Amino acid sequence: MLDLSNERNLIVDFWETTASKARLPEPENSYFAPEGVMPVSPGNKRAYHRFYLRGKALLKRQGSFIGIYTKDVSRRGIGFLSPVQLLPKEHVHLHLPGANELMVEVTRCRRVDESCFDSGAKFILKVIRE
Repeated sequence: MLDLSNERNLIVDFWETTASKARLPEPENSYFAPEGVMPVSPGNKRAYHRFYLRGKALLKRQGSFIGIYTKDVSRRGIGFLSPVQLLPKEHVHLHLPGANELMVEVTRCRRVDESCFDSGAKFILKVIRE
């Protein structure tokens, strides 16, 4: 069995070979700097607290892989930067280091820059019936 560090390297290696990758809207060192619990803004009505989750991941959409940057995560969902526009209610698969393939439903997507869309998605629980 591979260590988590090896799995992380495999994701990053595969991320580098994807044809479509998100571009960061800020320098890499400042993007990857935040860690831990995200600050709560006044009037926040979120059900669950968010945590920084800065890293590279893969998004599988319509049979092809796309390189994304993860931003934050909560119990219900995840925020990420995508190189392509995603549509609300669209179901896609995420591949994160240290996790199985996760199915998510896109809840929002807004353009930040060229090849950079700020996206949010909620986790979908797959029920397997025999």
